[in-house]
Amino acid sequence: MIDLADRVRGCLLGGAVGDALGAGVEFSSLEEIRATHGPDGLTSILPPGHFTDDTQMTLFTVEALLIAGVLLERDGFCNPIELLHHAYLRWLVTQSVPLPSVTIGEAEPLGWLLDVEMLHRREAPGMTCLSALASGEFGTPSRSINDSKGCGGVMRAAPGGLLVPGSVPGASPEEAYHLGCEIAAVTHGHPDGIDPSGALSAMICVLVSGASMREAIDSAIELSPVRQQRWLRHAAEIGADGPPSPEVIERELGAGWVGDEALAIAVACAVGAQSFDEGIIAATNHSGDADSTAAICGNLLGAHLGLGAIGPGWLEELDGVDVVAAAADDVIEWLERTQGCSAEFNRRYGSLEV
Repeated sequence: MIDLADRVRGCLLGGAVGDALGAGVEFSSLEEIRATHGPDGLTSILPPGHFTDDTQMTLFTVEALLIAGVLLERDGFCNPIELLHHAYLRWLVTQSVPLPSVTIGEAEPLGWLLDVEMLHRREAPGMTCLSALASGEFGTPSRSINDSKGCGGVMRAAPGGLLVPGSVPGASPEEAYHLGCEIAAVTHGHPDGIDPSGALSAMICVLVSGASMREAIDSAIELSPVRQQRWLRHAAEIGADGPPSPEVIERELGAGWVGDEALAIAVACAVGAQSFDEGIIAATNHSGDADSTAAICGNLLGAHLGLGAIGPGWLEELDGVDVVAAAADDVIEWLERTQGCSAEFNRRYGSLEV
């Protein structure tokens, strides 16, 4: 029996593992990958095992949503999209970009991630995220900040399926979809950059309730606009009998640099995978945005199969595993609390007591 805690840890650590694996070949063509790593491609995380901006921003998403959950329960209201923007501004600081002039209330908790030295590594951050945040403005699903359809939104959206403010995990895929769209819209304005993020959050929401991968995909299809429905159905069909070959991925689904392609590749590699390893390796070895497609696939398979499906070798190769695990434990503490939370949790995200 895979419990909620295993699925939360699996989701966040699985995403980080996929991210670190894919980072080794992110800017390589399939021909270059095979020439360097052999016909099976890259099958282990390359030293030093760093994850990229995908996982960094996922962690800051966790931080924002935990703060939002505390504020909502304690005060009866919160503004998740503003809290997300503020968290992403903290990430911006870690990338050595000057902070724009933005007013943040003195009472708002600032989390703990800004003080984690290893998160200040610059690991090929997305230019859309950097430029949008440096502007000091933020977008919403109804007010676009730009016309970007890049995958910089969906790569960080998995926590939207775990931490819908005011909702029990797995109970509301519709709200998770909307939250996922808000997560992406802060920096990405095109529907093809926003809706995939909603779909991923909805799928994670359904998976942590114990549903099958196919059920999670079907739930996301029901919530998606027509164009995204076609992408998801096609991806599920391609991967039904197992992860597709790199040639099929590239011909049918693209390279993954934009949101809808990145999600489709991850879904195709996850839906028929017989193991965590099989899925993330397939999502890595193609010409394109390998770290993002493998990270999203890792989020999906980790939420579905739980932490136990992630072999210890992967975690040993992952630099920063303790930071990701600590964030996952904070999510679990919040979701499984019966009364208050620990002093350390309260220091990071705020206290339920006024």
